[in-house]
Amino acid sequence: MNRTDREDFWFRFRRSFHDLFYGERTSVRIFSRLVLLTFIAGFIATVAPSVAEVLTQDDPGPVSTYVEPTPEASSESTTAQSPTPEASVSDTATAQSPEPTPEYSVAPASSDTATAEPIIEADAPLAPQPKYTIKIPDTLAIDPRANSYFIPSIYLSGSKYTLVCINGNGINFDLSNKRISDDSSDTKTVMVLGDGGSNLRIAGRTAEVLSVLNSGGGLFAYTNSGGLRDRSVSISVIATNKASIDSAFCGRASSANTKAFTFRGLGLQVDTKKGSGRLK
Repeated sequence: MNRTDREDFWFRFRRSFHDLFYGERTSVRIFSRLVLLTFIAGFIATVAPSVAEVLTQDDPGPVSTYVEPTPEASSESTTAQSPTPEASVSDTATAQSPEPTPEYSVAPASSDTATAEPIIEADAPLAPQPKYTIKIPDTLAIDPRANSYFIPSIYLSGSKYTLVCINGNGINFDLSNKRISDDSSDTKTVMVLGDGGSNLRIAGRTAEVLSVLNSGGGLFAYTNSGGLRDRSVSISVIATNKASIDSAFCGRASSANTKAFTFRGLGLQVDTKKGSGRLK
C-alpha cells in the first residue's frame, strides 16, 4: 500500500467515525453513543474489581510486634545442673527457698494538692500603737443653759483601721440619724456600738469612721438632766489589725492617742438695772 492509499484510508476512517457521532442522522448518532457508553461501562466493571484485588493483596496489613517472652531459668534447675557433685548446705537452702518476691501495696488516692484552710486572724490592737493626729478643741464654749450641742468636725489619722472610744460624764452621744440608734456590726462597713449612750464605740477604716462621726451635722452630745456646762468628754483612738468593736481594746490606747475636751459655759450675766424715765 503506497502513501496515497494510506492517506485515503485514514481519510475514509475519520469520515466514517465523524458520521457515526456527528452525522445528520439522529438515530445513527444515538445508537453509536449508546454502543460507546456500553463498552466503557463494561470495561470499568471488568477492570475495577481486578485492580482492587491486586491492591488488597499488596497490602501486608498490620505487623504484629509482640515478642514472646523468654522463660527465665529457675534457681532450682540452676542448682540441679551445677557441675559440682557436692552441694553445700547453704546452696541447698538457696535452691529450696526461692528469693522472696517483693510485695507492693497501693497507697490510697489522695488529692494532688492539699486544701489550705483559711487562717482567720483574731482581732487585736497593733503593737506598738502608731501615734495619731487628733484635731479637736480642748474646750467648747457653749450657752451655760444648753443641754445639747453639736460637736464640730473631728479629724484623726494614723492607721488603716481605727477603733474610736468616746466616753462622757453624764453625756449621751448620737451619730448620724438623731434620736435613732445607728448600732451596726457589719464588718464590711463601719461598726457602731452604744449609739445614744454615754459609751460610744466606732470601728472600721479610718476615713469611713470619720465620715460617720461628722455626718448629720456632727456628733450630737446631750444630757437627760442638767446642762452640759463643765462636763468633759474623753476620746481614745486605737489602731487595730481589722475592724473590731471590742470594748476591751479601749484601755489599750496610749496617752498620745487620748484626747479630752470640756464644755465651758460662756460668761453670760442677767442683771436688772433701774433708771429714771420721764413720761410725756
